[in-house]
Order: sequence, then structure tokens, then C-alpha cells
Amino acid sequence: MKILPAALALLLTGCAMSSGTASLSDGRAGSFPILTSTFPTSSGAVEQPGTVTGDLTLPGGTSGRVPAAIVMHACDGVLPPTVQWARELNAMGYVALVLDSFTGRGVKEVCTGKTPVSIGSRLADLYRAHELLATHPNVDPERIAVLGFSHGGWAAIWASQTQFQRRFMRGTRADIAAFLAFYPVGCNVRLLNETAMGGGPVRIFQGTADDWGTPEQCRDWVARRRAAGRDVSIVEYAGAMHGFDIPAFATPQRFDDAVNPSGCVAFQQSDGTYLDEAGKIFSGRSPCMKRGATMGYDAGAHRRSVADVKAFLAEAFTRR
Repeated sequence: MKILPAALALLLTGCAMSSGTASLSDGRAGSFPILTSTFPTSSGAVEQPGTVTGDLTLPGGTSGRVPAAIVMHACDGVLPPTVQWARELNAMGYVALVLDSFTGRGVKEVCTGKTPVSIGSRLADLYRAHELLATHPNVDPERIAVLGFSHGGWAAIWASQTQFQRRFMRGTRADIAAFLAFYPVGCNVRLLNETAMGGGPVRIFQGTADDWGTPEQCRDWVARRRAAGRDVSIVEYAGAMHGFDIPAFATPQRFDDAVNPSGCVAFQQSDGTYLDEAGKIFSGRSPCMKRGATMGYDAGAHRRSVADVKAFLAEAFTRR
């Protein structure tokens, strides 16, 4: 039997939809599938339905509605440090949802650029997770934050931009209450109307010795928005490297294959494309891109960052 392409696409979409989670109103914890979209990383490709995974944990003695945070992993996927941050959030009294954007897409890492997952896809994941989390009986839907790391930090800071909220948000859900980004790698992209921001305050947590998502670019990202009166700031940790909160890098490690955009500046165009400083289409193959980045643990910076996150979230959630 022949199936027309349109009918086949509808059939596949229906299969994907049936694998998603409609609501968390049953109060569940643990892992569950989230229906999302996968956005292209190259021209000519089209948006496709997809399913990713959320893993929800509750703080001890939870009763009634409490604040929550969505945790977005770095370019190497969900690893023990990501899960540890969920535990830290639980210890602060918050619900934590670790969002795995890679496994459901058959991706292990995007650090080397061999298997990309677009920021558009990660933003779609974030907002679909946000919608679901707001239905949980232990979550205050007005007080949901996002905490992202490196590649996930890039998604976290872009989620604060009005243009992406209009693109990815649906219905009448409350805005995200706060945006926290550890050493994001997307500060080098200049967006159109970049001071148009919605939701809560933005905080970037950055080591001054970071050679991957550099502090200079993130300082500029913050300064341009602060000049427009936005509640955006950067917390710096002297001498700390990328991944300063990951104990596995107690001995700093150089990753020669890592795609490093720190030498680039990209500019968003009205047609949705991005150009480099030479006016060429920006991509992982742009001449300004380089290879290699360093990661190193800093116990003092790690300890202070946990305290800084706790203080910032307490303040941001109190405003709601």
C-alpha cells in the first residue's frame, strides 16, 4: 500500500505525540518523556517532531507548591555534575527537573561539532518542559527558573529574549522567573532587538580564566543589556576555568577536539541567519572558529557558586 508523503508525515507526528507526557498533575517524580521539536542545524532541513526526557526530583518533606528549576546540561549531556546540581536545588527546597536534550535524539555530545543539536531545539525542549512542570501539584507555576551549563547556559540566556519567547512559548503560561547560566558559550552572538527581554532576572556565573565561553564576551553581553535597564549581571570567580564546578577536573584537562567559538562574533540577520564579522554565514566551519578548550575544577569557586545560586534564587522567587 502506498502512503502519500503528507499522510506519512502526519502518521509519524501522531506517533511522536503519543509518546509524550500530557500532564504531571498526578504528582509523579522520576523520568518521563517530553514531546518537543527538533529544529534544523543546516539550511534546507525542516523542523521535526521529537521526544526528550525529563527527570524530576522533589525536595524532602514537600507539601503544597514550591519553586522549581529546570536544569539544562552542557555539551556532553547529562552527567553526574548535572544530577548533583538537581540535588543542590532539592536541598534548597526546590523541585528540580533535569532535562536531557540528547539521548532521545540519539546524540551523545555536541562538544566536537560532529553531531549538532541546535539552540532552537534546546529552547523548544525548555519551554515544553516548562509547560509540563507548571502542571505539577508541588510546583508553583509562577516560580520556575532555568539553570543551564555551557551549551545549556547558552539556551538559558537566549530564553530570556522576547523574540525566542514569542517563538517557543505557547498559551498563557507564566514567564520563567529567573535565568541562571554557568559559563555560557553564546555570549558572542549579537541578536536583533537584544534588549527586548521578558521574565525574571538573568545571572551569569563565570570564571575569569575561562577560555571557552570567555568572560570578556559575557561582560559585553551583560553591559549592553544593563545599559537598557535590564536586570542582568555577571558573577565572576577569579582564576576559575570552564567547568569550575566539576570535581572530575581537579586536574585541569585540555580537550583538543572541542569546537571553540571564543574568537568569533556573530550577528543575527532579519531572515534568521547569522553572519560572522566578515559577513559570511556563521557556522562551526567559520574561519574564526578554533579547536581546543580547557576545563578545570575550583573547589572555592564551586562552593561560592552554590551559595550564590541559593541567594539569587531566594531573591528572585521572593519577587513573585
